[in-house]
Amino acid sequence: MRFPKPMLLTMAAAVTITNGPLYAADKDMIPPQLSRTQQENLLRFLQQHEKPNRYVPQDAKVVSSQPGVTTVPNVETTSGHQIKQYTVQITPHRPVPGQEDVRQVDVYYYRPNPEKGKPGITIKHTVDVTTGEAVGQTEVLLNHHTAMSRDELAEAVALAQEKSPEVKALYQGRDKSAVRWEYLQMMIRRKTEESEPGDRVVRFVFTAAAVEGQPPPAPVAVLVNLTKETVVKEKG
Repeated sequence: MRFPKPMLLTMAAAVTITNGPLYAADKDMIPPQLSRTQQENLLRFLQQHEKPNRYVPQDAKVVSSQPGVTTVPNVETTSGHQIKQYTVQITPHRPVPGQEDVRQVDVYYYRPNPEKGKPGITIKHTVDVTTGEAVGQTEVLLNHHTAMSRDELAEAVALAQEKSPEVKALYQGRDKSAVRWEYLQMMIRRKTEESEPGDRVVRFVFTAAAVEGQPPPAPVAVLVNLTKETVVKEKG
């Protein structure tokens, strides 16, 4: 299955890796303008932070996109329970006059809430790539419109295949490569019956090649809420 280029409402580019061991392909997400030593330092930082031991980092600063929301919900995590995490974006700091080399990058992680159905959090680290160490205070971003990782998109497609009869019908009798999709990550600004600010929601449009002797099926548009694990057919 191909992964189309991200089409975010904020038009922000996302760079993704998996939340497991760093493979050779993961190195593609490292900003190419970094020197070899800087790239190695950044990779070391990513390796050290790929398995968090707590949902909310200790002594982190909370930043909310909603006025008045300044605290992180108390989420209990049991000892030995692995916190799920996706690395979704790495943004180099812009060069400044007199310092043309990039020396710092921002690394963004998305962590789903251990409590099913509740919005997760975004973790932001600023990393000095000359040392591979974090600088400044770690930030916890609440209800932040964080880019989707490739792993999350794969999970969303699988959820659509499982819970949408129309999507399931498109795949029936066809090779998976014959079904294509495009997506738009939705920004949820207010609470509704189906979603709330902070939910990871994606709009997919699935299309399939025609079966021999038959016209191509109509496109299928669905909304997938990864946070609440729901799939609804788009109205209209």
